[in-house]
Amino acid sequence: MSKFEKPIYSVYSTIYSSGTIKVNDVPVVDWYGEDTNGTGGYSGDTIINQVLLQSGKYKVVGKMLPRKNKKTITEEEVMSLDFYLAEADSDKWKKSRHKFHPKIESPWDGLSENINYPTFEISTEIEVELPFVLDGWQNSEDLSEIKEEDLFAEVLSTYRQIHAVMASHNVTKFLELSKEKMALQEQAFYFSEERKKSFMNGATELFNQKLEIVPLDASSLQLEIMGYGKLVRLIRIDGSAALQYKSPDSKTQGNVEFDTKLHMRSKEKGFSII
Repeated sequence: MSKFEKPIYSVYSTIYSSGTIKVNDVPVVDWYGEDTNGTGGYSGDTIINQVLLQSGKYKVVGKMLPRKNKKTITEEEVMSLDFYLAEADSDKWKKSRHKFHPKIESPWDGLSENINYPTFEISTEIEVELPFVLDGWQNSEDLSEIKEEDLFAEVLSTYRQIHAVMASHNVTKFLELSKEKMALQEQAFYFSEERKKSFMNGATELFNQKLEIVPLDASSLQLEIMGYGKLVRLIRIDGSAALQYKSPDSKTQGNVEFDTKLHMRSKEKGFSII
């Protein structure tokens, strides 16, 4: 395995179906809803340092689901995952970037016949070496031990608090609520002071647009436990984020989504964004 000073691990996913990519049992790519209606697909490179947390071996799962308005996966729907490693330094990125693990993909192509699945998974195990141990959700409370209806109510209450802050466009309060997540990402992505400042400026610019927030309706939300029981989030029935600002121009772009995962370091401290 390559010895980089600041290694960046990523998964390049190609998805021609609905579906999700999970690393360490945490979704890093979600591809659902209207985007999957038709024959189009998704492809992109996603950095995964922030969900790896530390050196070790991790399971990667690609879960395929039927496209919107379809009931099954056929031979027309395919998925593949490539695994890349590079040095974070921008001057070395292109020269250092290389595949560190074999590609995995759905075991059929456009020439196959009689493919008909309600869901399908591809998976592998990767091994990584990182120069840090992130203070993430490794030692947080096991949320799977809480009754689901009680957990939903607690999580919804926290989401409503975040929703109120977003509705008031209070960027200072929102960044305060997000400080654990920000600290984790700053370390995982090796943020410089300039990059930290750029992130803050971007958040301020977004909140200053005073976009209308999408209402939170409990009946349209569902609970998702992840991170082997240590993380939780709410998503909408169509798979999109629970917390969203309405698009400033719906003809050219979708809503601004906030993928918000919560954990509980202790029952006394309650939920926080991570």
